[in-house]
Amino acid sequence: MGFRKGGRHNKKKNQAAQPKIDRDTRGPSDKAYTDIPKKNENFENYYKSQNLLSEEEFDTFYSVLQTPLPSTFRITGTRSNALPIRELIEKVYVPSMQNVVVDDVKYEPPRPLEWYPDQLGWQVNAPRAILKRSAEFSKFHKFIVAENESGNLSRQEAVSMVPPLLMDVKPHQWVLDMCAAPGSKTAQIIEAVHANDRLNEMPLGLVVANDADYKRSHMLVHQSKRLQSPCFMATNHDAAHFPNIHVPTGEKGKVNTWQFDRVLCDVPCSGDGTLRKNEKIWKEWTQHSALSLHTTQVQIFLRGAQLLKLGGRIVYSTCSFNPIENEAVVAEVLRLTNGALELKDVSDQLPKLKRKPGIKTWKVMTREGQYINSVDEIEDGRQRFKFPKTVFPPTNPDEFPLERCLRIYPHQQDTGGFFVAVFEKVKPMTNLDRIRQAKNEQMESSEAEAAEAQDEQLVDSLNQAAEEPDQPAEASVPAKRASDVDQEAEKKLKTDDGTSAPQKVKKDVPGIKEAPFELMKTDNPDIDEIREFYGLDPEFPRDQFLLRSEDNAKNRSIYFISKAVKAVLEAHDFERLHTVNTGVRLFVRQGSQMEGGSPFRLTSEGLPMLENVISDRRCVDITVDELKTLLTEAFPKLEEFSEATRTKLQSMDLGCCIFHVDMSKAETQIPDFHMPLSMPVWRGKASLNVLLNKQDKRSLCQRLFGVTPANTPAHLIEKALNNQLRLEAEAAQKSEGSDSDAAAAASTPADQE
Repeated sequence: MGFRKGGRHNKKKNQAAQPKIDRDTRGPSDKAYTDIPKKNENFENYYKSQNLLSEEEFDTFYSVLQTPLPSTFRITGTRSNALPIRELIEKVYVPSMQNVVVDDVKYEPPRPLEWYPDQLGWQVNAPRAILKRSAEFSKFHKFIVAENESGNLSRQEAVSMVPPLLMDVKPHQWVLDMCAAPGSKTAQIIEAVHANDRLNEMPLGLVVANDADYKRSHMLVHQSKRLQSPCFMATNHDAAHFPNIHVPTGEKGKVNTWQFDRVLCDVPCSGDGTLRKNEKIWKEWTQHSALSLHTTQVQIFLRGAQLLKLGGRIVYSTCSFNPIENEAVVAEVLRLTNGALELKDVSDQLPKLKRKPGIKTWKVMTREGQYINSVDEIEDGRQRFKFPKTVFPPTNPDEFPLERCLRIYPHQQDTGGFFVAVFEKVKPMTNLDRIRQAKNEQMESSEAEAAEAQDEQLVDSLNQAAEEPDQPAEASVPAKRASDVDQEAEKKLKTDDGTSAPQKVKKDVPGIKEAPFELMKTDNPDIDEIREFYGLDPEFPRDQFLLRSEDNAKNRSIYFISKAVKAVLEAHDFERLHTVNTGVRLFVRQGSQMEGGSPFRLTSEGLPMLENVISDRRCVDITVDELKTLLTEAFPKLEEFSEATRTKLQSMDLGCCIFHVDMSKAETQIPDFHMPLSMPVWRGKASLNVLLNKQDKRSLCQRLFGVTPANTPAHLIEKALNNQLRLEAEAAQKSEGSDSDAAAAASTPADQE
């Protein structure tokens, strides 16, 4: 079964004009930060007038905003070494930094975030300048960098971690992250879906991470690949027009229009909650940014509510203090959905997280700095027409429990600023909801398509109402359907200044070339060869293998997807979905010829999924000393290993195998480290090659043995290739076949680098 390529760049004007703030990335250097005046009179006066805080507390709030933001990180929750990583930090690094004094100032060691579950969130209090001047902090910084590269840690702003925690994601649920890049929150969601992983089991859940910017959508791929989930899909759409897809139910002719158990609307915003690290906001801040984004935020939120199942939970969040982007959006969506959404009281969740309630009234200011109570007070008719009419406080504030929203201020726990609101869908919002409820989520394809047409018209009417709220939603003229918008986006896009620009092709994204998605047929001979060579468990599915390759590289890489992703790929209207990436790469075909064995090698990212379903005949147990040899040397010779290991290797065909190590007897850098280790290894005629990328290899060496392996220089790889060519020439002269490990070295650059 073949599928179209991932969609082209589809940056819509409403999200191109104001890109989403990279809340999860690191801020400026300390030197740069101190050079920028951290004062903005307009900002100060505007927020004082909102009465968010008492006068005394506002001074504290404003003072903290003028200080650098501490660095924070998470220990990734789905990796099997999460607890050993935490143990290493607690027992090795923290004790070593108890008495660090620089220039007569004592700096506290890293500490866990008191509100983050299981002490997997951490904060580093020392400024970055100290990381260079203190040997203890410098060593810890190198550890963070190495573990972040290998995916064991995720550097992320503390308040950015809050929305995924409040989503309460379960492993069986379908989750949509509507504006996901750069992807740290998506990573948290993936971890939650895999939280209850058990032997040979795969979650029923699905994680769809979307972003309107094509380049930024590939940041999602980079983040997610560190977690290697077969339940993950990255897409590229304007969130306000995210398409409906009709997913087969397994019964002939039956489909469900996909809806999600959990939705995250972390929308594009003005980002003034990030002032502590995005210092340019001090110079650029105006109230106009919030006004220009309000309607877009309402539209995205409405679309997310439509895609939410009855009984599902949707979380709306921004990194802004501005009520125009926060409570005003919440109040308008509650009004438009007419009781379908219930704003939840989550004061009992994350009890150690300090927060303040949402506000019920606020002041609205025009671009010119005039406070107004309604658009009628704007004298300029053109400006009055353009001004968003839904930014004002509700006239009946008691009907909207806005105090249930969360406001997180920097001075409360030394963080950035954030706004979060949690909702449950308690009533049908659309015609589609009603049909799904009446039919118990079982409908014919024709019914689903008819419901979708009415559903899209309703959501477009609501979008229109967001811009013209004085007009009843039923009387609004429906805007373009999502499919029409997608087609127009193929022809043109808008630049950041709103002018038309030619459509950019994907070649402007370095290193990215989309390839078709194609499910492998169950009778594909490559599947039979792989199953036979590796002795795969007969229960391991053979109908969930995926190809992403052009015709001239057929079956080069073989991916694996979950049942949920497979169902989406099999949808008859899958072409509407601009899919950027999905699937976990399990096998890669070697580029060179070899005698015997299998040309398909295992990948390090696919090993966690395969190691328990591969036959023991392709597995080798080695000692800790042998592991050190394997990791620290390039292409170690077979004779460097024990007789038992050599005997096992010589009894198996050439090709890839799995090395297991019992770490309970190891004297490692981690106290009480007993976690077993496994890794893919290429078994050649005379030598071995561990198939780990350089980040994972370096991280493992540093963590276990306190050493850094020397990178394999390019000239050694070239030398290995030349040796291979020489051997092949000699073999041809002698009419004998020959193979060498250089082939593996030269044909697996992705794993060896």
